[in-house]
Amino acid sequence: MFINGKVFTEEQARQIHFNALELLAKEGMLVTEKRTREDFQKAGCSVREERVYIPHYLVEETIKYTPRKFSMYDSYGKRFLSVGGEETSFGPGGFEALYLDWRDGQVKDSDYQGLADEAKIVEMMDEIGWMKTSVQPVEKPACVQDLWMAKGGFVYSRKPLHTSPFGQLGAQGLIEMAAEIMGGADVLREKPHLMFNMCTLSPLTMRKDMSEAVREAAAYGVPCFFTSGPMAGATAPVTLAGELTQAWAEILGHNTYLQICKPGSPAVFASWSRIFDMKNATCTVGTPEYALMRQAITQLGKRIEVPTGGGGFLTDSNTLDMQCGWEKFMNGLGDMRANQNLIYGLGLISQMNIFSLESMVIDCEMIGVIQRLLQGIEVDPSHLAYDEIAAHKVDGRFLSSKHTKANYVSEVYWPKFSDRRTYGTWEKDERNNDIRKRVRIKIEEMFNQYSYSLGLEKEAELDRIITKYEALHL
Repeated sequence: MFINGKVFTEEQARQIHFNALELLAKEGMLVTEKRTREDFQKAGCSVREERVYIPHYLVEETIKYTPRKFSMYDSYGKRFLSVGGEETSFGPGGFEALYLDWRDGQVKDSDYQGLADEAKIVEMMDEIGWMKTSVQPVEKPACVQDLWMAKGGFVYSRKPLHTSPFGQLGAQGLIEMAAEIMGGADVLREKPHLMFNMCTLSPLTMRKDMSEAVREAAAYGVPCFFTSGPMAGATAPVTLAGELTQAWAEILGHNTYLQICKPGSPAVFASWSRIFDMKNATCTVGTPEYALMRQAITQLGKRIEVPTGGGGFLTDSNTLDMQCGWEKFMNGLGDMRANQNLIYGLGLISQMNIFSLESMVIDCEMIGVIQRLLQGIEVDPSHLAYDEIAAHKVDGRFLSSKHTKANYVSEVYWPKFSDRRTYGTWEKDERNNDIRKRVRIKIEEMFNQYSYSLGLEKEAELDRIITKYEALHL
């Protein structure tokens, strides 16, 4: 039951937080890397074989170290995004090996060209606050696909980049590339342009590659986006409270290690917690339970005053249909209602397996609709319009009144792609009688208007870094 817009009461939130602390202290986390276990032990944890037991006081102490807010910068070194507090911003997400081509409507293997297209449209849309490289360039060597994804983001958008490192070498390569963009490692520390996505492993496990990436992030001031994605009934308890407790413990455990490495390191507490559909053997993201878990994690994060994030505009639908629309709207509304700081998922369909530019553009319209819903109704003498009603109570001529002209544009949300025409007018307009047709026209316009350029010299330097790290993997 929602109480004052929250998923649970303060007492229930306290119980979940305490249970998560108990899990870490008494059941521990499986930590696969020896160095990480040693770091935990030096900080006051007990270690038995590969399991680390983190005491309550250490988790609570490291929460206090975590910044309540931090800023992200664009490639020009200008403050672009504030993360934390009541600020909310939006972006794509995921790691998709399939791409819905907006030109012909066919699903294809993702490639670097699709990644470049994604970054260009991200750059052109004001609703999008950062570049999350979603389209996976499957034709590039697997060992450096993380670097190729970063290159696409760096080259075609000035916006802050959020991406996933492949272990220590991947993290080092990404940081070296970001430092090249920003003018040096010291500038990157002062003005973060890069954020690492850190996926935990359920249940209660810290992988070696994540430990390595956390240390590199701490050394260079790269914010860490800790996201837990258990599946209720498969990798977590089937009850939502149980899954939430486990997910929260996983996030707390990873943040504890980040703060051990360097107190004060910026982090986002996020979750992709889902349910496992046993009928179809699928990992779902278009369910009401998924939406509830986003709001719940956000409530827990706000309770301890840390930045929050997670998947928002997501769907299980495999195409851009009615199911896609209502599931994305449900998830987006839940996140925005909870004031989640970073909301992901723009452009993702098919349980985050396919990326679609058309969906990303339509999702941005959804953002505007939800923002208008949450804005509510303004009540003051001007908006109550008593004099306006009195003046036109007989003639009903509100259409041409000064009051209507003064307030019409600001009071009403005006969509770019939704169709409000009458059936007769709509039927005759074959070029624009489908939302996907209208969106494709807009995408074509944005590509024609696109002008951002990183510069050939810097692009060549990024290629040199990728070649260097590819050789290190051999």
